[in-house]
Parts: sequence; structure tokens; C-alpha cells
Amino acid sequence: MYEKQADPFYATKAWKRVRRLRMQMDHGMCCECMAEFERGERLKPMRATVVHHIKHLSDRPDLALDLDNLRSLCDLHHAREHPEKGGQGRAAAKSPAPEGIRIIKV
Repeated sequence: MYEKQADPFYATKAWKRVRRLRMQMDHGMCCECMAEFERGERLKPMRATVVHHIKHLSDRPDLALDLDNLRSLCDLHHAREHPEKGGQGRAAAKSPAPEGIRIIKV
């Protein structure tokens, strides 16, 4: 199972500034949800929670702060971009249970 490790890069002022700018450019909305919404595949787009590197930071550190290499995503779409990390994101966890199944949180 994937174990998340914090990368010091994500705590830098430069990253926080670029992340904020990318979120503003995408109006705080998930780019994938918006594309699905525009194609009529989604009724309501989700707000973005993550700024994702299109070309991964580990592969292309030179593009770490390049706005064209970043996109705002919701948890669900970010999890789909990283299947190696397991899970399906918080948005998937909130999906309704199949009919006849009752989920009780303890």
C-alpha cells in the first residue's frame, strides 16, 4: 500500500504562491469536472482541492513551478491521476451506497 510522505517542496513559499495562482486561474474549480460538465457528462462540477503536476514533479523538477504544467483537481480526479497511491479520493467515499446496503459509521 502507498504511504504518503511529505515533500519539503510543497511547504515552500514559491509553491504556495504558484498553487494559489493556478487555483485562481481555474476559478477554484476542478478542470476535469468542468470538462465533463461542458460535455454534458456531469450535472455539477466540484471545487478543486489539489493542484496537480501534469508532468510529475519527480520526472520533471524543472517544471515544478510552471503554470502550464499545473491543473486544479478535486480529490476524486486527483486520485484517478495517481492509481498507484490507492484509494479513490474523498469525493468517491461520499457516493451513495448501492440500494439495499446501509452504511453505519461508528
